[in-house]
Amino acid sequence: MTARTWFTVGAAAAGVVAVVFATVGDGVAVDDATGVRKVVVDHAHTLVWVLLALALGAAAVAGRWTGLSQVLAVAAGVLYGTFLLSVFVLR
Repeated sequence: MTARTWFTVGAAAAGVVAVVFATVGDGVAVDDATGVRKVVVDHAHTLVWVLLALALGAAAVAGRWTGLSQVLAVAAGVLYGTFLLSVFVLR
């Protein structure tokens, strides 16, 4: 299979995860979260998967990893790190 095909499969899979997280939820609950931390805990995990789907989609369109793909993937990684900090470290 070509790189474009793999990027398309990855984008579709990430999109499915994003839709599941947006509709069913991600199973993460932090009952004492308030303010910005609550917003991050409630929505960031879904947004991470949206950003990954967009990154892989942009790569699929171009047929290769591009600057836009990289920016979106790095943004997803930074957001995921923020999400993990919000769930496990911050109080």
